[in-house]
Amino acid sequence: MLVYLSVRNVDFKHSFELIKNANLYWITLAMLIFVSSFFVRTIRWYFLLLPLKKIGVFRSFHFLIFGFFMNNVLPLRLGEFVRAKIAGERLQISRSGVFATVVIERLIDIIVFIICFFLIAIFVDIPQWLKNTFLMCALIFGTITIVLFFMSKKKEEFLRLISKIKLSKKILDIIMSMFSKFTTGLCFFDNWRVILKVFILSFFVWVVEAYSYMLFFKAFGVDISVMQAIFVIVVIGVGVIIPTAPGYIGAVEFMGVVALGVFGIEQSVAFTCIASLHFADMVAFYVMGFIGIAKEKVSFYDLFKFATIEENNSEVKNEK
Repeated sequence: MLVYLSVRNVDFKHSFELIKNANLYWITLAMLIFVSSFFVRTIRWYFLLLPLKKIGVFRSFHFLIFGFFMNNVLPLRLGEFVRAKIAGERLQISRSGVFATVVIERLIDIIVFIICFFLIAIFVDIPQWLKNTFLMCALIFGTITIVLFFMSKKKEEFLRLISKIKLSKKILDIIMSMFSKFTTGLCFFDNWRVILKVFILSFFVWVVEAYSYMLFFKAFGVDISVMQAIFVIVVIGVGVIIPTAPGYIGAVEFMGVVALGVFGIEQSVAFTCIASLHFADMVAFYVMGFIGIAKEKVSFYDLFKFATIEENNSEVKNEK
């Protein structure tokens, strides 16, 4: 449906002309900057992982990439679970705890998106339906943030609530064990210095990525500012919150066209820029993913075997 909405008024003859005449220099430079943003993400994840285990800053780079790589292979954002599973096993820490850091990371990104959106909305005339969407996101994810904060502070109270659920003892024990391990990854809320560092790094991630978008669009003759590129990223980012097809195909194109349309960019040009950028990003994820697979000696079986619930013995020992 979203694919159809993205292409229904596109002049593909014009699109092919834009692609044929695209400036490869700007595309190459844009992709190098895009890849560099993932090193900033890795530094951010380092701070989120600190309560679980102190590791080398870039030791977790490939694990982070595995998540993005698998999100381009599997639907429903299942790559996030793959990332938590592989990182937990290789770093010998709780997979549930690692998954909590991924949840926090995504939550912070959304909070940053919402802040950026409403700051930009002061200067840009934005459709009301888009403002309403971001208001709803602010309410939903603000509530989730508060719940996670109290989960980190009131672990025993939450465990007592869970223990009252009418389930078999075996299933209830598994849920309580997973919850207990999940909360170990929420220690982020205990250190305001770490919170500040993570938020600063989050803004930096999106500024770097916005600069790569700006250069990429320049290759197609579209000149936008860094602020406008941030707006495009923010709108796309919120648009792919809901799990979609592998690689967010359709959602990225639709939301990207909407965002560029706010700045008066014609749909055929906007679609060409966004679809080309999306394709280039996916290629970058596949290349980095395969490099990570070779570097970490991870099999495809390991990547796809993400549905196991139980924690292994090394994780339990680590927590003790």
